Amino acid sequence: MSITLEGKNNRGAPRQEWADKIADMDDEAFEDAAKQAIWLSAYAHNNPRSDYHWQADACHSEAERRGKPEIYSRAWKRAAA
Repeated sequence: MSITLEGKNNRGAPRQEWADKIADMDDEAFEDAAKQAIWLSAYAHNNPRSDYHWQADACHSEAERRGKPEIYSRAWKRAAA
């Protein structure tokens, strides 16, 4: 089970592929993916259409779906370090 994402990414692939990919990860791999998405979202602050923004949001939603919001919090702290 994964979160549901509508639309396509900037390359034309369904965003749902990202949701399914992160849902299949174990907690450690997911935290690493979330950290990377969060950091890249911040790095792309000047590009509001960047895929990294919705990917970081999807990581937040995935952490909530897992009932483990602390994963996203740790990823955010690691990205900000």
